[in-house]
Amino acid sequence: MADASSDRRIALLSLGCRVSRADLDAVAAAVDGRLAVARPGEGASCVVVATCTLTADADAAARQAIRRAAREHPGAPIVAMGCYAARDPAALAALPGVTAVVGARGEGTLGEVLSALGLRAASGAASGRLARHTRPFLKVQDGCDARCAYCVVPLARGPSRSVPLAEAVARVEALAAAHREVVLTGVHLGAYGRDLSPRASLSELVQAAAARGPRTRLRLSSVEPLELPLELLSDPAAAPALCPHLHLPLQSGSDRILAAMRRPYGAARYGEIVREAVRRLPGACIGADVLTGFPGETDADHRATLSLVEALPLAYLHVFPFSPRPGTEAAGMGDAVPAGVARARAGELRAVSERRWRAFVDGLVGRDVEVVVERVEDGIARGTAREYATVRWRSRGAARGAIARVRVAGREDDVAVGVEV
Repeated sequence: MADASSDRRIALLSLGCRVSRADLDAVAAAVDGRLAVARPGEGASCVVVATCTLTADADAAARQAIRRAAREHPGAPIVAMGCYAARDPAALAALPGVTAVVGARGEGTLGEVLSALGLRAASGAASGRLARHTRPFLKVQDGCDARCAYCVVPLARGPSRSVPLAEAVARVEALAAAHREVVLTGVHLGAYGRDLSPRASLSELVQAAAARGPRTRLRLSSVEPLELPLELLSDPAAAPALCPHLHLPLQSGSDRILAAMRRPYGAARYGEIVREAVRRLPGACIGADVLTGFPGETDADHRATLSLVEALPLAYLHVFPFSPRPGTEAAGMGDAVPAGVARARAGELRAVSERRWRAFVDGLVGRDVEVVVERVEDGIARGTAREYATVRWRSRGAARGAIARVRVAGREDDVAVGVEV
């Protein structure tokens, strides 16, 4: 495709984690002024799909999304990028409409995507204005040096690599000029800065970013529990900017399964970290990942997981049944858990998550919360609170992207409802 004028549209489809969304945000910023981002239902002259390969279901979802894009945007070239594109490029290249497959391991990923679209990379830093989101995701780290037995992401993304500290802070500052929240994300966010010279840390990044963008709140995406910078939660300079929301992957409450997974902590240590985080950040929303049906997982192991999550102040769980991934240690393990058993265990954990989330939202009733307005339709505003809850209220003129203070009056399903104050 030749360089397109601004009336040409690009469709951006993100599958999987916040890193995928951050990758597409970077694409959106790079094509700003040359291609308009298509809204749902609009035709597009080209399509970029950021894929996930965490599970077999994620692979299937990526293939389905690409086939749907080929039907909805006939003749438009499709670029597949991300983890699945890195792990099995031939599978994606064979799909209808796909003209390029760009992996996730190299430093020049964005440039390769632009080249596949027939666009040159713009000179200078990418624009800080990301119209796709009111709460943009900023990827400050990519890749992973850990070798959890079940995880294919290090094979897809390559070794850990960090955005230099000064550059990362400058990117936060650019986003802070137009947004009231920035989400810091990475494949292994807690490892931020270890590969830099001189070394840096996630704490240093947050402290520097908070000092440079005092009007903008910062949210951390998933952080490994042993790498959570607890000192930040009580730092008088950084804590006010940091959203009281932490996502700390657990995976299992069984020490035996955690060891088989190659996780570097036990259930007791994980519990200590969660309780200390809540002590330093009262009322915080704490979430966790749980992987059920890992090879060799018994009913006793599953009960240990249920017992731990019931005992801890967790607000929600992201639950995934185990899926063997080619190239990982776990793919060659015997003693597989029957698929029906794994699904049933996942269902039990999801029921706990639903109950915990509703209790967490109920706990916000009577409180005033600070919400980034994400949508206003027919006088009803909707947005995300610092505590991560979705909040809905009748607006008195709230503008998308602005901060509103809302007094939570109740809950409807999983959403807090309130009145503007």
